Formats: sequence, C-alpha cells, structure tokens
Amino acid sequence: MNKLIVPALVAAVLAGGAAAQAHQRGEQEARAQQSKQIAKAGRYRSVEASGQLRRGEQLAPRYRTHHYVVENWKAHRLTEPPAGHQWVQAGSDYALVAIATGVVHEVLVVR
Repeated sequence: MNKLIVPALVAAVLAGGAAAQAHQRGEQEARAQQSKQIAKAGRYRSVEASGQLRRGEQLAPRYRTHHYVVENWKAHRLTEPPAGHQWVQAGSDYALVAIATGVVHEVLVVR
C-alpha cells in the first residue's frame, strides 16, 4: 500500500507546485499587460505624453514648479483662480490646475 501512496503523494506535490508556478506566471503576465495598457492610455496622461494640455489630465510635475506658476494673473488677463487652484503657463497656453493633484480643470489656448 505504501508503494502506491508515496509515489501518488510525490506526484500530487510536484503537480501542485507546477500548477502554482504556472498560475504565478499567468498573474505576472496579466500585470505586465495591464501596466502596458495603463501606460498607453494612462489614468492621467501627462502634457509630455500627449503634447498638449487637456482637461482632466495631470500636469507634468515640472510645470507645477514656481517658475511656471502665473502669480500676476490679472496682467495675463486671466480670471482669479478659485481656492486650491493656480494658473500655470505651459508654452503659450495657460492651465487652471488643482494645486494638490495637478489635474487640469481649464485650458486657455493662446494662438
């Protein structure tokens, strides 16, 4: 009886290990595929990725530095930013951006 049980147990353990490895590989591949899709479409696309400012996108962190923030919005003929927002100049365009998240709420394209 032991001659039958021991090989069956060894086979079951080996099969279970192989199945676990295959499952883990499948999960890794699924995560890699999901990462590629997120990078392609992006939850937040940056200005650098899209090449232009759009509502709902996240402004690149470099544009949120003090150098790009428009302090004197009246001189640029912009409206007063609401609380928690600031005007940022990216090239010739202006974006009303949430300070905490960097999400663009409004875009003014100057041509």
